[in-house]
Parts: sequence; structure tokens; C-alpha cells
Amino acid sequence: MKTIILIQHTESEHHINGHIGAWQDWNLTAAGREQAFRIGEWLGSTGCDSTWSMFVSPQKRARQTAEEINRVLGIVPAVREELREVNAGEGNGKTREWYREHAAPRGPVFDPDHRDFPDAESDRELWNRLLPFYTEMMASSAERILVVSHGTTLSFLQSMLAGQSVEDRGRFRCSGSSGSISRYTVEDSGKVTASFINYRIG
Repeated sequence: MKTIILIQHTESEHHINGHIGAWQDWNLTAAGREQAFRIGEWLGSTGCDSTWSMFVSPQKRARQTAEEINRVLGIVPAVREELREVNAGEGNGKTREWYREHAAPRGPVFDPDHRDFPDAESDRELWNRLLPFYTEMMASSAERILVVSHGTTLSFLQSMLAGQSVEDRGRFRCSGSSGSISRYTVEDSGKVTASFINYRIG
């Protein structure tokens, strides 16, 4: 049986400066670092320790979240490029106002191939980027896994754990916020149980 805990990076500069995160490399705020440390303490109190495996996005805000968590847990994380946030192309790092004004409008029906900008990543492309990592994680011998990444990226992993296809995201998806934590168990039979989804500690 596997236990998989997904952790969304904590408060980043782009959460408070009105800009888009995506592939722009923002740092955590001081509050974000404190929040991440408290997540580490909470995880330690629930049984996580240095024997767990951890996979982390290469972007600063995710790596810094992992660093603070590991002040408590002491895990040496594996950085995985697949765990980057969605690529917003021209919209990376722009203000939210600029993004809303310039992004291509979405149609009335969900389209997994829609791109907000010509050089942005579509939902299908993000799905295909993450699927090999997900398949490898599920097939690995690791039984206790932490993943530190980004809101959109983790939402896609949650869809995969729920047995969805990318097309299913048009009718149902999870949406977290900074510091959200989700815990899943995967039995040898393949049955997946969510203990909690996008929980935030106090």
C-alpha cells in the first residue's frame, strides 16, 4: 500500500504582488517560509520522517517550501522537472490584469487543447507532461511519498489519482490554495482513498 501526500507551495511573492506565477521563478515570502516550516512540524507529528521519499518542482517557491519542511523531516528531495507549474507562455509573470486582458477567450465547452497564449501549455500538454511521472510514482517500490509542487500541477495529479482522463476535468477538478495538503492511500488492488483534500493547517 502507498501513502501519497501532495503539498502545494506556501505563500509566494506572486500571491501578494498581483502577478501570475506559472513559470516565473518567484520566491516565498517570509510568511510563506514560516507556513512551510509549520507544515513540516505538522507532517512530523503525523508520522512523516526522513524515510519518506520526496519529489519537488525545480521552481524556487516549491524548492523553498521543501527546504523549510525538511528543517523538520530531514528528507533529501528529488527535483523533478515534470512537476513545474503550467507554462503560461507570454503570460508568465505578467500582472493578473494584463493576463485577463490578453488571454485568448475560452469557449462555452471545455477544450483540453485551449491555450491562453500561442506559446502557452494546454491542459492536454500538461497532462501528458505529468503522466510519465505519475505512472513511475505509482509503479515504484516507494510506499510513503511526498510531492511538493504547484496548484495547477497538483490538481492534475489529483485528477489522475481519481481515475479521471484529461477530458473529465471539464466537469470536475480539485482546486487548492497556498499550503494546501492532500493525503491519499493506494491499496495494492489499485483502490484509492482520499483521507483529506486541500486541507490547510491552522
